[in-house]
Amino acid sequence: MTNKELIAKCKEYQKITAEIEERELKQKQIQAELKKELERKKVNEMDVDIYHFSNKATKGRTLFDTKAFAEKHPKLFKQFTKEGKPGTRFLFGLIKD
Repeated sequence: MTNKELIAKCKEYQKITAEIEERELKQKQIQAELKKELERKKVNEMDVDIYHFSNKATKGRTLFDTKAFAEKHPKLFKQFTKEGKPGTRFLFGLIKD
């Protein structure tokens, strides 16, 4: 790609990213409104036309404290840990002057 094409792609990527962020914010706002309606009606779920939505409680997750385990049992920690495959991560941003 030429520099001109790369700049155009970056601008398009930036625009799409901004649109996604705006839509996700709007989605969260609508979700909050729907949750308020559930609370107002004192129900956990509703069916409206072809739509079904609910706000149900979930169980808390049980997590394993690897840092504490590694500190208390370093030999066992080393014995039972393995390294995953390396990967890549795409980063995009504006250059600050």
